[in-house]
Amino acid sequence: MPRHLESRISLLVAISTVFGALSAVLAMMPLSFSFPLIPYLKFDIAEIPVVTAFLGFGPFPGFISALTYWLILNIFGEWAPIGPAMKFIAVASMLAGLWICCKLKSRFIASWLTVFLFSSLMRIIATSISNYVLLAVTMPFFLEYAVKFLSLALGVEVETGIGGLLIILFFTAIYNTLHVALSLFPSIILVKNFSKQGLFLSLREPWIIALVKQKKD
Repeated sequence: MPRHLESRISLLVAISTVFGALSAVLAMMPLSFSFPLIPYLKFDIAEIPVVTAFLGFGPFPGFISALTYWLILNIFGEWAPIGPAMKFIAVASMLAGLWICCKLKSRFIASWLTVFLFSSLMRIIATSISNYVLLAVTMPFFLEYAVKFLSLALGVEVETGIGGLLIILFFTAIYNTLHVALSLFPSIILVKNFSKQGLFLSLREPWIIALVKQKKD
């Protein structure tokens, strides 16, 4: 392997690990807040470093950061291994949506709304499937817990069973859409600011900017 390529890979791995570890540190800090309707769903800023790594350095650093984040959460996070696994599914599916949209769109920078909607859709599909397995098969007592708090929040009686499950999945989809916005848009701002400051080291410019230029050419 050429030395310059080996150095580049080493740099990307180091960047990926740092961003993933930063996400894990942010996740363990008291910076999160619960989704009012379903309290065990929490908003946090811990996904921002992972998305920033993806947009700034490419899919490989992004997914490695997500993997590092998951591994550290399994050691220090809550509800391991279920909680970290659900978080990884949410983050990885969002990144997959970003990656697919990057490949499909020729004018990516002018279509952030499309990117947001597509990555949200991918995350909703993945988390709906995983939540169905969790609530209907693996840990059905969580469904009772969620329905109880949702009933209190809405002021109406929500029954358990398939109807309650569908309602929980619906509000979980809303939560995931909001979380994509919380993770994506601050990351876009960070990447643009990092680019202006020349903070992308030997990579010269954000991966997403380079991709756009390539598509335009």
